[in-house]
Amino acid sequence: MKKLVLSIFVVLPFLLSSCGGNEQETQVNETTIEETRNTNSCLDFAIHEKYQTLDPIKITDVTSFHILSQVYEPLLRFNEKDLSLEPLLAESWSVSENDLTYTFKLKKGVYFHDNDCFDGGNGKEFNASDVIYSFERIFSETENNYAFSLFRNTIVGAEEYNTSGGKISGIKAIDDYTVSFTLVKPSSSFISLMAITSSAMVTKSAVEKSVVIGTGPFTYDEKNDTELAVTLLKNKNYHMLDNKGEKLPYLESVAFNYIQEGQDELALFKDGKLDIITGIQPESVKEIVEAQISDFQNNPAKFVLGRYPKIVTSYLSLNTSIKPFNNVKVRQAISTAIDKSKIVTNVLRGEAFGEGNHGMVPPAIKEYDFSSVIGHEHNIAKAKKLLAEAGFPNGKGFPAIKFSTGKGNTSVRVALEIQKQLLANLNINVEISSLLQKEIMTLNDSSQTDMTLGGWLGEFPDPVAFLSVCYGAGVPESNVESSFPNESRYKNKKFDQLYEQASITLDLKKRYELCLEADQIIATEVPVIPLWYHENYQLIQSSIKNYKSNSMNIQYLTNVSIEEASANKLEE
Repeated sequence: MKKLVLSIFVVLPFLLSSCGGNEQETQVNETTIEETRNTNSCLDFAIHEKYQTLDPIKITDVTSFHILSQVYEPLLRFNEKDLSLEPLLAESWSVSENDLTYTFKLKKGVYFHDNDCFDGGNGKEFNASDVIYSFERIFSETENNYAFSLFRNTIVGAEEYNTSGGKISGIKAIDDYTVSFTLVKPSSSFISLMAITSSAMVTKSAVEKSVVIGTGPFTYDEKNDTELAVTLLKNKNYHMLDNKGEKLPYLESVAFNYIQEGQDELALFKDGKLDIITGIQPESVKEIVEAQISDFQNNPAKFVLGRYPKIVTSYLSLNTSIKPFNNVKVRQAISTAIDKSKIVTNVLRGEAFGEGNHGMVPPAIKEYDFSSVIGHEHNIAKAKKLLAEAGFPNGKGFPAIKFSTGKGNTSVRVALEIQKQLLANLNINVEISSLLQKEIMTLNDSSQTDMTLGGWLGEFPDPVAFLSVCYGAGVPESNVESSFPNESRYKNKKFDQLYEQASITLDLKKRYELCLEADQIIATEVPVIPLWYHENYQLIQSSIKNYKSNSMNIQYLTNVSIEEASANKLEE
């Protein structure tokens, strides 16, 4: 994902190259792609921004997450229905009575993708040495290593390894197919982190030769990575079988197609050039349903429509390390001046679960009482009073806000609405820069932007995964060094204590109580301003079978197949 920072509808000016269509096909690896077309078993997605990395430990964007989660696999996975943990590369695991030692039994007969980096070109078998190497990378790589921030201060001896080398004393290979992890202290998130793509398994020979090699259901080849699409091909040696003993995956390939700027994604879907699209505005859904009602009602139906909550919060991040945003009353004034209902109604056209009137943790987290967290209600008079108390009556003397947002239409429209509201309500000028996510992160790393529009998809379904965006322990003293994921550079001793306590509290009820208290601190002091919580419409071609949506936006494609729908099959 990360997990993961979400890029909101960012569009690149590339042509669509649907591997399921018959117009503009990718010219690379022609034999394989032509074969794919004939079997009609290429699944077509649209992507809205160039991936930032092909290294799992560096994932911070959704595009990289979606691509790499097909190529690499962690030890565990989240169940599609309830997000409970299930075996993947580990066939089982156990926990010691003191909750400090986790022992994983690895699945035998799992092989890395065939590649010339291996002797004879055949993929090596996955074993305990690959687990140890993967975690040594996590604790030794430094540049853009997001995985390190997730596991920091978790495993015995890992920090010493990071600074001095040697071995990580808390990770041991008991035999070729058994690995144990000893933790510094109990962790509420460690076992969930073993199911995210950032902790996926790699092998030394592939990393040393800079090739993208995992154990996943699909393989990456740079020849199929073009300006038109990233096309992944079936891993013919994949380790999973269906319930009839047939090899998986069913699909021959998966294409992540870049969309040309101004191109209508919905029209491409209706033309059969895309198989699944998400994030559709309700008014567009209404139009297509009313105009093409038969496509949804016929037997067989042509399209399938679904609506799903997402574990995602879109928010503004304010750089609290620089003036005037180091003043809590300034932040409270900005939050109070923004009418979130207008953003949801007028800009998003209802494509949201609801306004971000509470904390950072979204309502899709089960059993978390998100509505008990009280944010700052929209109140222009109160906002003006707060700004005056901060030393800027009627906005006098307040510097123009440098506001960074994505390049997509929705991102820009949200930014323009906020710009209009802050000028009208507080007499504050806002200068908008529409940038790629990579460019925004670079500006954040050096504190060259005051306010950023972004989205946060939790790495795992727990409030702790959202509160991490304000945890201050990893914020550097210098405000020109990266502080990701805490891009607001917020530091609050009480919040950090609550976050740390929640991170080691295994009892769900107690942990959620701690998280609610920490979430309230964020809502009160406003280092971030939640704008809306996500809920997406999704359209799927009815020929796509076994595609299961989930609130974490994980695309499980191993069991997906493409078959023409028939009335008989639907009746069955």
